[in-house]
Amino acid sequence: MSTRHTRAPRRRIIGANWEAQQPRRGRPPTMTPRKATRIYQTSLHRQHWLTLANALAPLGAARIDVAALAIDLLDRSLDDIRNGLTGADQVLPVGVVDLRSLYFLLDLQPPIGDASQYNITMLTETREKISIMTIRLQSIFRATWSQVFGLAMALLFQRLTDRRGRLTIVDQIESFESLRQAVLQPRQLEFGGGSTPNHDL
Repeated sequence: MSTRHTRAPRRRIIGANWEAQQPRRGRPPTMTPRKATRIYQTSLHRQHWLTLANALAPLGAARIDVAALAIDLLDRSLDDIRNGLTGADQVLPVGVVDLRSLYFLLDLQPPIGDASQYNITMLTETREKISIMTIRLQSIFRATWSQVFGLAMALLFQRLTDRRGRLTIVDQIESFESLRQAVLQPRQLEFGGGSTPNHDL
């Protein structure tokens, strides 16, 4: 009894080879995988996020750049607080035992309610910064990535707005890098038009 060998049509083989030789679309492959994490926001923090992203876009800042600046500002602020403490292992003053207390310490209004359905995606670089910041705070009280990012965004929004909530400082800056340097050295910020910042810089 003979067996009949079947083979795929030649057209299908040629077609498969042709498709394999075509350049692939999308982001080229990298040696380091890009990890992403969803950050959930309250409606107020989302409003701050969109306002800052839209205002800083003309300076050449992408949304991920704004997020990274917010986290760097929070990291610097916590360093300033730690430098003023006497205890060698102290991270925050005595009495700051929850996230609400930390908001008051930074002269911020605590958010009302938990994170809503609004979310954004943090990629590798910013994801690692949020992770380190969260671990830093978890030595004192429980905090999630979303709560840490919300705190950082509220702090950046306060730092860049005057008492009327206007981003007048953006009109005085030529580039995002210049704004970044001014934010991380707050005494350089000068609000025009006789307005005063939200926070004592």
